[in-house]
This record gives sequence, structure tokens and C-alpha cells, in this order.
Amino acid sequence: MQKKRSSKVLNYIVGTAVILFVIIGLVSTVSFFAGKISDKRAETRNAEISEYENFIAPVIMNDPDSFDDVSKANQSQLVSIAIWSILQENAEPDKYEYSDDGMLLPEKEVEAEFTKLFGSETKISHETVDGGGIEFKYSEKKNCYIIPITGITPIYTPRIEEIDEKGDSLIITVGYLASADWVQDSKGNMVAPEPSKFMKLTLRKGAEGNYYVSAIQSAE
Repeated sequence: MQKKRSSKVLNYIVGTAVILFVIIGLVSTVSFFAGKISDKRAETRNAEISEYENFIAPVIMNDPDSFDDVSKANQSQLVSIAIWSILQENAEPDKYEYSDDGMLLPEKEVEAEFTKLFGSETKISHETVDGGGIEFKYSEKKNCYIIPITGITPIYTPRIEEIDEKGDSLIITVGYLASADWVQDSKGNMVAPEPSKFMKLTLRKGAEGNYYVSAIQSAE
């Protein structure tokens, strides 16, 4: 029994490593290109842009519906984004418990990530959600989400085009780079595609002084 469980944990770690490699690899590549624009942006600005790109990456990769007010956004999409954000950041999947169906992600961690991304005024509603082609099943009995053992490529990765400060908010124009459109040149280097579309994300400063996503609107 222990051997079977260890095998499941190992398989999940490998599967999660694939997820992390795909997500972090693409985001890091985008950040690399952002860091190269030294003629237009100061070095500190490049670091800031990379930080924001990493923050919004789980939002962009899921391509949620646009909304003017996060309290009116599609709740299941926000929950899915919070879960993907944890998977993107977490380097220790073996710290969690497992069932025959996958990893058990505590709802408290999802709640904390949800608040970090979307602010404390919007309350999470726990439910089974579509995680971009895979199901994150919510277990009310175990107070957790069941994360299946699989890998997935994000739909989009972000490239920040512009940041405007307006009062206590940042209006960020983001180019959505389709993951399927990345190619390799003759030397094996990843070549970023042109953005498939542009959106404006409003990051509002919360009571704790941290920014959260309060709106997603078309830039056109």
C-alpha cells in the first residue's frame, strides 16, 4: 500500500513538474524579452514589469471573461485561476496528501491565493471548476480540491505593453501571446509570437497595500 502511494506521489510530482516547466518556462521567456527593452525602460522598470507579468500569468493563461468589477466576475473562473496560481508557485507537491484521484489541495490555501489575486472584498464560493480542460473537483467533506495527475499547456502567456498609474490603481495593457504560436529558430531559441489580442487589467491597491486584479477589459 505504501509502495502504491509512493508511486502515485512520484507520478504526480512528475506531472506537476511538467506543468511548472511549461508555465514557468514560457513566463520566464516573456520576462526575458521584457528585460531586453533597456532603451525604453530603466532597469528597475524591467524588474517591476517582470514581477507584474508573473503575478498576472495565472490570470492570462486561463483567459477569463472580461469584467468591469471583480465582484461580478465569473466565480468559477476566479477559483480556477487561484488554483493554477498555487500550482505555478509551488515547488513542493510532495507536501500535500493524495487520494486515488490526485493531490488534495486544502481550501484554505485556495482562499488565501484567491484573496491575494482578487482582493479581500470578493468572497470565494467553493465549487468544482473547470481548470482549462481538466476538472478541479471540490470535496466539501475533505475541505479541499482534488487536483488530477496531468499536464497542460496554458492558453496564453502575458507580455506587458504599458503601465499607467491612476490614483491607487495601475492600468496594465497586456498582449496575450498564444502558447501554441511559440516557435524555435534554427539555433533552438524560443521566438515569441505577436499578441493574439490586447486587454487592459486594472490592478487596485487594497487595504494592505498590495495590488489585486479588479477588472479585465478589452483594450480595443
